[in-house]
Amino acid sequence: MTTNLVLGSGPAAAGVALRLAAAGDQEVTLLDLGGRLEAQHAAAVSRLGAGPDWDPADLDLVSTQPVATDRGRLPQKRSYGSDYPFRDLGQLEGIRALAGGNRSVVSSAYGGFSTVWGAQVMPFSKATFARWPIGWADVEAHYRAVLREVPLAAEHDDLAEHFPLLAEAAPLPPLAPRSLQVLARAERHRAGLRRRGVTVGRARLALRPRGCTSCGLCLTGCPYGLVYSAAQTIDRLAAAGALRHHRGLLVHRVGQDGATATVVARHLGSGRDVVFRADRVFVACGGLGTTRLVLGSMARPPRQLDLAESVQFAVPFLSRVPVPDPRRAPVPGFSLNQFNVLVDLDGTGYDTSQIHCYPYNPAVLAALPRPLRHRLADPLTGQLLRRLTVGLGYLPSWASPTVRVSRGGRSEQGLPEITLAAGPAQVEGMFAQVARRLVTAAPALDLWPVLAATEQAAAGKSYHFGSAFPHAADASPTTTDRLGRLPEWDRVHLVDGSVLPSVPSTTFTLTVMANAHRIAEEVLRRERVPAPRVSRGASSAGAAAEVVG
Repeated sequence: MTTNLVLGSGPAAAGVALRLAAAGDQEVTLLDLGGRLEAQHAAAVSRLGAGPDWDPADLDLVSTQPVATDRGRLPQKRSYGSDYPFRDLGQLEGIRALAGGNRSVVSSAYGGFSTVWGAQVMPFSKATFARWPIGWADVEAHYRAVLREVPLAAEHDDLAEHFPLLAEAAPLPPLAPRSLQVLARAERHRAGLRRRGVTVGRARLALRPRGCTSCGLCLTGCPYGLVYSAAQTIDRLAAAGALRHHRGLLVHRVGQDGATATVVARHLGSGRDVVFRADRVFVACGGLGTTRLVLGSMARPPRQLDLAESVQFAVPFLSRVPVPDPRRAPVPGFSLNQFNVLVDLDGTGYDTSQIHCYPYNPAVLAALPRPLRHRLADPLTGQLLRRLTVGLGYLPSWASPTVRVSRGGRSEQGLPEITLAAGPAQVEGMFAQVARRLVTAAPALDLWPVLAATEQAAAGKSYHFGSAFPHAADASPTTTDRLGRLPEWDRVHLVDGSVLPSVPSTTFTLTVMANAHRIAEEVLRRERVPAPRVSRGASSAGAAAEVVG
């Protein structure tokens, strides 16, 4: 039996664990911080999910809207009324962010940031993979495998030209009136929009729509658990006996002792270090979490490196034709992303910007200027909300500022201190091109971008970042091979966003999971058909062990 340690519990960890568990001859042990929703909140969610008669106190507790912070321009989401996905259990100690950058870049939650994500799932385009050392043919089967685990609510439309569905999908829940109007207009003006490089399609969501009651709580936490989280996969595998899960551990070193992989973790309860040994380690701590762990574990780490980020921007749209006041709707409706506007600048699906468009939810009202929230302004506010759509857009990493990571000394938890700052943009001016396309498409869609009110998020706020140790055909001290291995380690595999060669503007999590699944598959294949390796060490098997230091 080959022993495997998986570090983390987010989407990348779920992708690896899914493939290893299916092999049948792999021992899988998962280590993570394992932060959980507070008992009071969990009990309220359980009561809400059990029946239609909701206690207003339970509803108030779990439906806290995003909270403004002094870090970044966009507010921080809440999960069932809790900040537990962002809570510092030691993983944020020693992280400093400059100029309004986002410091909450590593999650302590069981399930990682999939406990609070927007649930969008699209593959990267084939044009993206054409520039990677990993091709579309290498990853397509792994997209499909992941989508057999992750639910998909979507419909076939023009987005499938560059972003195929890859799985059977269930229809989305009923859409809001504005979404239906935009989609209908997009269909009528399809040819003209496509000539402008604009494609409109329905959202692709990791959501089980059957059972949706349109309660409007999607963005604060579905009380029925219909939105996918990586924790669901890990719970299922653990219940089946396919993996063991140790929580309350902050990993601060990885490495290799001969042909044995080693992990040193700080036990949060006792403060003592625990050493784990296994045949292999899969590092899935998230783009920044893995980067920091590796910088603290390398023999000769760089003092500074740049992460690629697909920068996020928020753009409001106004429409001339109003819909009914969404605050007066008979049911709130589902509040996740409902349709996407894709701006394709080169016609190949590579130089793109994707804007996820959301219907009304109470966070929209809370974000309006204070005078518009006064009861005397209600008629004017109502007219605005009848015409307002909120878009969250992304630019690809090659047209976004980098996130510069500078390494310092060690924190008390054993991880290196790091400073995050916005680096230079790789390509200037792409947003201006995107804005022009949105303006030219506005008459057809009746979706007019308010460019003066557009805001770009601070460094790291998109959570779509990585590429610290990208897969590359040519080896270097900070690039990984197709198995996610740095040159100095044979038994340590990086499997999350840290190894993606670039970060396009389209959704991120599905590719992270699929690539992690691919790495696990290729590791298993090479194990069963040994191939010569160059300066990588020999194969070995051994049982995982704990040594308390």
